[in-house]
Amino acid sequence: MIFFFIFLIIFLYLAAEKILHEKRLTRIPIRIHVNGTRGKSTVTRLIAASLRRAGIRTLAKTTGTIPRLILPDGEEETIRRRGPARILEQIHFIRRAAELQAEAVVVECMAIDPALQFVSETRMIRSTIGVITNVRPDHLETMGETLDEIAESLSRTIPFGGVLVTADRRYYPFFRAIAKEMQTEAFLVDSASPEVQAPLQGLFLFPENIAIAEKVCSLLNLDSSVVSASLNDGLLIRESSGIFQTEVGGKRISFIDAFSANDVDSTRIIQERAAAQAACPRPWVAFFNNRADRPLRLRSFADALFGEPLYDYVALTGESRNLARRYLRRKVSAGKILALENRSPAKLMDELLLKVPDPELTIVGLGNEKGPGRVLARFLRGASPR
Repeated sequence: MIFFFIFLIIFLYLAAEKILHEKRLTRIPIRIHVNGTRGKSTVTRLIAASLRRAGIRTLAKTTGTIPRLILPDGEEETIRRRGPARILEQIHFIRRAAELQAEAVVVECMAIDPALQFVSETRMIRSTIGVITNVRPDHLETMGETLDEIAESLSRTIPFGGVLVTADRRYYPFFRAIAKEMQTEAFLVDSASPEVQAPLQGLFLFPENIAIAEKVCSLLNLDSSVVSASLNDGLLIRESSGIFQTEVGGKRISFIDAFSANDVDSTRIIQERAAAQAACPRPWVAFFNNRADRPLRLRSFADALFGEPLYDYVALTGESRNLARRYLRRKVSAGKILALENRSPAKLMDELLLKVPDPELTIVGLGNEKGPGRVLARFLRGASPR
């Protein structure tokens, strides 16, 4: 009998929480759920900054290595997690939004598993505007090993009876067909308006991300000028990839921060933009930070990028650097592979510069932001973008 009463209490509690969550959602008329392979955090920040600039009280949330809340006044708050990330975090986010009397929420999809993406959308966010930035090869262990499988996974967050915005031309017909079944109107964007430019030379803000924000604002009857003005938002600039000039140990270093571009396609785009600029001297060092739970990402980077003549060295750090070294030896000459033992940014750079004697060099941070990648990026981004 006691177990019955315990079960009944739990059931009633969950039922009450569900009713309260539904009421909180109805009090937030604008709910924007941002999904996709790359650019989710940038798009989330840019849309939120634009809504704030338009006078809409907005709470935003980005996930990833360091999850953050962006409050209605633009201040930032780090989300403290006890243990691994769980999508129940989205329910707490909606509760916080209701407490802050937010008129809009912009939330980055934190789920990778397709089933959890579906639950996050249909049970927790119920977005009025859904965003799928693009479909690129990443999280292959969970979302699928082909682009078609990844697109299928991402489609789980298309809203019911709302609006979908995407910049992925290849999979737009696929998304549009699913959206039609869900009584949702789908829009494809190509590039940003001509007058919208990156705020600082040297930063890599993808035009399609800006175009998504413009379209979302247009759907909300806001002038696109709020997007252009929001490009100067300090938080957005701080999180953007770009070229940073600094000096370490008497050597001039051009640092290309592409740690957050976790897939090969996005990284290649950043590489090409950087390579076109004369201020990135030889030698080029691929600073590859890898994770033990991303073996397929390691393989894709090794197969697609490191065998190219662009890189003179491949420096390895992270959880699986020894595995990476063994795999790379099949693709790259042993003299180009530098396995780094240290973790602190200063010691990592000392170790690297001992092995690369040139007075100036270009370092491309790629693979994963987590761990050594994040601390090294902070260390080398001390200077302003070029």
